[in-house]
Amino acid sequence: MSEQILKDQIKKQKKCEKYISRIQSLGYQNQYQALKSQGFNDEKLIIKALKKNKGDLNLALKFIKEGPQNKPKQQKYYQTDVNETETPQMLIKQNNADQMQKQSVDNDQRKTERALERKQQKLQKMIEELPQFKDFNQKMIQEGFEDVKKNFRALKKNEGDEQKAFSHLKHKQILQNLQLCKTFSKGEIQKLYLDCNNCFFLESNFLKLARNCNYKQIEQKIATLLSLFESSYGSQIEIVLVFDNSKLLKDEKACDQFVSQNFKLINARPQFQIADDAIVDFASKESQADQNSILYVTSDRLLQARLVEHNAKKIMTSKCFFNIMKDEFIGSKSYFAVIEN
Repeated sequence: MSEQILKDQIKKQKKCEKYISRIQSLGYQNQYQALKSQGFNDEKLIIKALKKNKGDLNLALKFIKEGPQNKPKQQKYYQTDVNETETPQMLIKQNNADQMQKQSVDNDQRKTERALERKQQKLQKMIEELPQFKDFNQKMIQEGFEDVKKNFRALKKNEGDEQKAFSHLKHKQILQNLQLCKTFSKGEIQKLYLDCNNCFFLESNFLKLARNCNYKQIEQKIATLLSLFESSYGSQIEIVLVFDNSKLLKDEKACDQFVSQNFKLINARPQFQIADDAIVDFASKESQADQNSILYVTSDRLLQARLVEHNAKKIMTSKCFFNIMKDEFIGSKSYFAVIEN
């Protein structure tokens, strides 16, 4: 037997002895035993019943059966139903509380109504400015674009062109959830598309050349850096540099030192207006299985969203790519030798 069980038994025995001593002092031993034999084991209640009824066994028995433990609890004064415990002051207080609660509900309802009225007024102003906005907004809400202000700004920004406005909203939605690549390892990428005009202002020396309209030199430096990257990458990779309207490509001799089977310089014009459109077209022609090994390099947010629509999986900003190229592949010394030469 454990020590705790032994202690509990001793405690229980002492308590029982205390009640028996109390019964003996009152002289109700026989009545006590009679009640115990009928199955009542609450010594404290038995003593109370006998003492209250001066030892009368029948009255004590009735007291135990119909005693205070079976009586319903008295209702408290703060209950909403009127009862004997409520005073006029309490009723006034409760009535005031009810009125305040009703007033609060009414105020909230009025606020909601005013907010709805203001919303309707703003919508009406938008419709007055762009009459087609009402139908356009309803279509956008059905497509899941429920922000009326954003829908209006998209339509206004695109001069009422609903298709362009819809594309604008979709691109914004894509960009909110877009996860750009931060790094890549050797052999992970088998093909790279670079938005070259997006890189013209990455380095301070590029900026100086651009101010003097020496875009051909910037293009040569970018091509040289990517050529060094191709050599140091460590596995076969196809590199595609896409320009809006390259001046370098007009110099065949200058291009010959770069162009090969796996290294391409491409002009967007005249087939496309800008490099973005050309890169999107290339992405649309790539198989979905190959997209996991293709890296698109651009900091143009709109182009990033358009590429996602055409199943692009790996997109990296120009700055991030050039830093990786410098630090992990061609080295800072070779990198800045090209930039500053």
